[in-house]
Amino acid sequence: MPSGPEHDDRARRGASRRGVVAGAMATLGTALLPRASCAAVPPTRDSPRLLVPPWDEVPDCRPSPTDRAGQGPFFIHDGERDDDVSLFRQDIRGRYDPEAEPGTEMQLHLRVLRGGSAGCSASPLAGVEVYVWHCDAQGYYSGFGDPGEQNPDEPYRFRPGPNDLKNNTRFCRGAGISDEDGVVSFRSIFPGWYNGRDVHVHVMVLQRGSRPRGRTMWYRGGDHLLTTQLYFEPELIDRVHRASEPYRRRTAHPAYPGIILGDEPGSSGLRMKARFEKGIVTAQMQLVLAHG
Repeated sequence: MPSGPEHDDRARRGASRRGVVAGAMATLGTALLPRASCAAVPPTRDSPRLLVPPWDEVPDCRPSPTDRAGQGPFFIHDGERDDDVSLFRQDIRGRYDPEAEPGTEMQLHLRVLRGGSAGCSASPLAGVEVYVWHCDAQGYYSGFGDPGEQNPDEPYRFRPGPNDLKNNTRFCRGAGISDEDGVVSFRSIFPGWYNGRDVHVHVMVLQRGSRPRGRTMWYRGGDHLLTTQLYFEPELIDRVHRASEPYRRRTAHPAYPGIILGDEPGSSGLRMKARFEKGIVTAQMQLVLAHG
């Protein structure tokens, strides 16, 4: 959990800036608090902190590649809207539709490493910002458009623009500060899918104290360290999606077999170590920054 004067100052500024309920600090583990103007309501306010599994056999030793699809149009920086809730929290679930949420719980653990000069001599990188975002169980990205307007058999045709973020729902997206072991953990729901993309999770690593750059398609240079996308084994996706609603009914769409194959051209190739046990998906990935 992040601590210290710098983090406390940021939390106080965030709470004041956004006008959220007094005492809602921007720390990991703080769930999204309901507001009259916000449709995203947490399943629980006091979500227990996640236990990080061992990192045995978790890839990877080489510098993590950028995904061909890049950042995509649905990234939201914590400082992008003055009236927004804080994205710095561990529990990034939420709900806009009782039939759609919470979905299958996913516990996501990411470990940021600074690459060594050779082999696997990478070392943990503490104190960096790690953003994650992904679609919900029905293929919808929070903050964009209206829930349910996406047709899962039609690819998204969306580019970032100045009129984005017309609502402030923020489920299935969040940020955290890597700890002394380079680890950031999130409690979310397993992603659904939409036509044209394999099931994936977006990740961006930024220097601590990063600043928003508006509705740009690419973060490069400056406080930017890494942007990539993470994937799952097709067999695991199919098990999760056929196990419960609202995923199960969407497996009948003609596009479904193609999106779980994991063969999208130009993908990062980063498939997480993941298991599906007792109704919960636990996923892990190590992100290796190039030496320097």
